[in-house]
Amino acid sequence: MSKNYKNPARYRLDFIKENTFNRVWSLRMTRTKVTLVTAAVVAGGAALLWVIMAYTPMRTLLPGSLRGDLRAQYLEMALRLDSLEQKARINDAYLAGIVAVVTDSLPEDSAMRRAAETIIASDSLLASTEAERRFVQSYQEEERFNLSVLAPIAAEGMIFGRPVAAASQAVLSTESVPALIISAGRSVPVTAVYRGTVVGVSVNTDGRYTVMIQHPNDFVSVYSGIGEVLTQKGRKLAGGQSIGLTPAKGNIAFELWHNGTALDPGMYVPAQ
Repeated sequence: MSKNYKNPARYRLDFIKENTFNRVWSLRMTRTKVTLVTAAVVAGGAALLWVIMAYTPMRTLLPGSLRGDLRAQYLEMALRLDSLEQKARINDAYLAGIVAVVTDSLPEDSAMRRAAETIIASDSLLASTEAERRFVQSYQEEERFNLSVLAPIAAEGMIFGRPVAAASQAVLSTESVPALIISAGRSVPVTAVYRGTVVGVSVNTDGRYTVMIQHPNDFVSVYSGIGEVLTQKGRKLAGGQSIGLTPAKGNIAFELWHNGTALDPGMYVPAQ
């Protein structure tokens, strides 16, 4: 009894020289070999792509694969760019004031015009009169603790926290230097209102501590009357990090300064 044999399908790839029609190279494969070679090429390409993405800088193009140090660098660069923009706005405001003084375009009733006129008058060859000296002295006393007009510009993008989150009351003092008088009624943590570096820790004769923190954009916060201090000079702090404890009895005073000018803390620190 005869049997029917079926030859498997075969494929051939020929490379022929066109001008002489000579076969240069020929490749014969069955369907199984074609399938295996195709699968091998696809697997090799996928492996090569995986190696490139895993061991070359191209892996940073994948979502969520950015290294932590690079993310921190990008964040720091963004913060520096924001600080440069704030400095540029401050310089623009300063230059605008100079231009206004030089071009004599200040309002008639502005304090800057009065100051400029006082400076010009003091440069005269004649000695200043008693009335002029009294005016200069009164102007200096009035402007001594004025809030810096540049402080709100410098504070853009900065969110200050409360120095004592559990304080029962916070009343603005009526002293020459504005301060928040905070009474907690018990020993609770005193925290930094913003990130910065501790530049001073001192203690008075009553055993109460004063902590001074330097913040970005030339802001300085001062915490007086702390019962127990939990930080030291030179330490870098994050916003909300504890620096001490309030006394069980008594109050603490919080001051905020910018470029040597005392600010109203109530304008920058939330009441609640």
